Amino acid sequence: MSASRAEPRPSAGKVRPQGVRQATVPLLAGLLAAGWSMAAAAQAFGPPVRLTPDAAVETLVQSRPSIPAPVIVPAYPPIVTPPPAVSPVVARPAPVAREPLGAPDPDGAGLLDGVQGLGGDPWRGIGRAELLPLIAALPVDTPSPTVKTLERRLLLSAGSPAVATGEAPPSRRLGALRIEKLARLGDPAGAAELAGRLPAALAADEPAARALTDAELVRGGLDCPRALARGKSFASAYWAKLGLFCRARSGDRAGTDEALAVLRDSRRSDPFLPVAEALAGAAPPPARSLSLQADADGLALLLAALRIARIGVPPDRLPLDNLPALAAIATNPAVDPTTRAAAGERAAASLFLDARQLQDLYAQIPAVGDELLRVRDIARRDRGARTRALVHQAMAAAMDGRLRVALAALAVELVDPRLRAGPVGGAAAGLLDGVSPTGDAALLAPAAARLYYAQGRLDQARRWHDLALRSGRSADTAWLWPLAVVATGQGAQDPRALTEWLDEALRGADTAARSRIAGQLALLQATGVAVPDAAWMTVTDGAGPPSGSEAGVDPALWQRLGDAAAGGRIGETVAVALILLGKAGPAILPPVVTARVAANLKAVGLEPDARALVREAMAVIAGPTAHTPIPNPTPNPTPNPTAE
Repeated sequence: MSASRAEPRPSAGKVRPQGVRQATVPLLAGLLAAGWSMAAAAQAFGPPVRLTPDAAVETLVQSRPSIPAPVIVPAYPPIVTPPPAVSPVVARPAPVAREPLGAPDPDGAGLLDGVQGLGGDPWRGIGRAELLPLIAALPVDTPSPTVKTLERRLLLSAGSPAVATGEAPPSRRLGALRIEKLARLGDPAGAAELAGRLPAALAADEPAARALTDAELVRGGLDCPRALARGKSFASAYWAKLGLFCRARSGDRAGTDEALAVLRDSRRSDPFLPVAEALAGAAPPPARSLSLQADADGLALLLAALRIARIGVPPDRLPLDNLPALAAIATNPAVDPTTRAAAGERAAASLFLDARQLQDLYAQIPAVGDELLRVRDIARRDRGARTRALVHQAMAAAMDGRLRVALAALAVELVDPRLRAGPVGGAAAGLLDGVSPTGDAALLAPAAARLYYAQGRLDQARRWHDLALRSGRSADTAWLWPLAVVATGQGAQDPRALTEWLDEALRGADTAARSRIAGQLALLQATGVAVPDAAWMTVTDGAGPPSGSEAGVDPALWQRLGDAAAGGRIGETVAVALILLGKAGPAILPPVVTARVAANLKAVGLEPDARALVREAMAVIAGPTAHTPIPNPTPNPTPNPTAE
């Protein structure tokens, strides 16, 4: 009865899905991102799996007069809705042999080939007409490091799909789509290098040229002559405004005035105009008079101009649905530090900032009065960016060993489980690096191991995992075994270890815990662990392995993934897998979806990528539903401003 790792199998039971409450306040939409995933998990495994802490809404601590106004910025991307029942891009392709094929597509140049990419011929078996909609549908805003890395490899791999004889030229070339997707992923360097190898593709495609330029503006690494050269063949006002920006940035006052006069005559209502006036030496406009939402089409350019003109962005003007824009705001020194950190955390959640940049933002938030002494009390009321910043600052000042353990524990506890694998988790792991895995830190060991496993830092994870085992087996420690197996591959063929873990994990497990255990079994099975029928029956009360047929995904995508993998079509398998994972990624999707994606990636030879996806998914559910309180240490009397 063991379920196939690549194909769905029928489920013995069916559970009515739970509804998802709709957000009533736009700013809170991002905080409800886990809602659909829980409902979908209920369909596959039973009752919903709690993936987030009980406190769902993050608010900042009530500020004193000297602290900037509270910034309520959800740390997680907006809510992810289930895919539509029928997708325009996932109809099952006709067998390639039905039509004669001509020459390969000319945009097959890439920066990666062989084992660095996806092999020598990733697009074997799929024609260009079938491939282009898949490339266009690839996600860009994802919290998963593995998804972004795999998508980058896909887009940078050398290889051309076949073109059917007599096929009409597409409206957009494959090379242009690849360049645009790389830019929107947050990899302008890769996009620019690929554009250098495919100049004709970029020269005829303004959306790709603008996406690349916007990404460079957000990153702060714009090469003005090169950017202006790529816009020479386009007539939109974007490039005229870019020319004005470049002249102002280089100090060309006469050129700036001339370009500004043209802008005044042609675009008097453009929100870029008052900022351009400030670039030319006029008084800067009031920040609250700017409408960032009104200039969504040229937002990256406007934000770069604000940074040059030293104009801040108020917290209530943040474009919460534009994660690259939030990254640009986070790097604007004129924005108040609390707003910068809040925007930066949200951008980092989808990997548009890294852990080091996030730590730098944390260090700039001013602590007021004795806040560093009261950080644990503050954390009880607020789980937002400012609290995490205070924890980091308190850790930097702490000298007492017990105090450092408590602060590291608090930093780990404040990380949303869905963000453990990315930069937010990485920033907390940076604090954890300052604590040794010794007996004094035994209570912290399971949570520390879980975070390091999520980050893929296996040596550190093993040391903390060993400490947890030496300190005595517990339910919390038992949850680490499947995470260690999928992260390291060790113990995968030890049926006794599986049985011992299940016995410990099921002891006192309620319905929600059993659902999470079923998800773990599906993920283990996807990486090659043999799960006996008896284990499935015990965990699911006789329902058996989940089929995934009710996981809320497009059935055509579900089927196409298996067909592509069975046919050895590597590129198509990866593209469909990435679309299935979508903006949610393995941290939010029901485990059965991630398991199926991983099993099919493994089937086409991408086992490291499959294992990394499973590790990210397992890190979310491999732990207790509630945080274990860490006792407050009694620090030695010191003059250092440290936490409780």
